[in-house]
Amino acid sequence: MKRITLTLMALLVSLSSWAMDLDSAKEMGLVGEALNGYLAPVVAGNSDVEALVAEINNKRKSAYMKIASKQNTELVNIEKIAGEKLVKKAQAEGHYYMNVSAQWQN
Repeated sequence: MKRITLTLMALLVSLSSWAMDLDSAKEMGLVGEALNGYLAPVVAGNSDVEALVAEINNKRKSAYMKIASKQNTELVNIEKIAGEKLVKKAQAEGHYYMNVSAQWQN
């Protein structure tokens, strides 16, 4: 009995430390692309998903800012272009994306 308890505890620890990646989250329908160029959780309340979204969006914003600076344009222009491309890609791959009415589609 003690061995089973220890095994279950080890399994729970390993599952809780599992780091979700973007591809997995998209495949599971946990995240989707928004027209503003950023990722969003499809359903709120999952702290792992929200952490992943924040991490990815921080990286995207940094990249968008560099592009905007290099092209001497406003950040919002780059976000819009990126959003359109990411939504088209999500549509083609069957992943979730947010339409112009702010509704999730896939």
